[in-house]
Amino acid sequence: MPVSGEFPGLGMPSFDTTSSLDNLGPVEMESPTQDLDGDGILDTFTTTNSDSMSVWTDSDLDGYADQLSVVENDGDYAAWEYHRNPDGTGEWRQTDQGTVGE
Repeated sequence: MPVSGEFPGLGMPSFDTTSSLDNLGPVEMESPTQDLDGDGILDTFTTTNSDSMSVWTDSDLDGYADQLSVVENDGDYAAWEYHRNPDGTGEWRQTDQGTVGE
């Protein structure tokens, strides 16, 4: 399973708004740097590259990313949530996609 320390750069895999996360699986978040919900607990970190910004969030604080949002420089965006199925498997489901301002 991917963990934040296994990838070059800022430590997380990179995706764009058209990426399929079908084979990604759970992503361990070793070192969140932001508190997205204001509760005083670090739960999020943001990565950037020349084309986009990605925001990874562990909303249930179990150590694994539950949400991923990607915004590209041209305004395209997409969002996914990680769902754990009753049989113990999990999958990333796309929850939103579009272009900012449209």
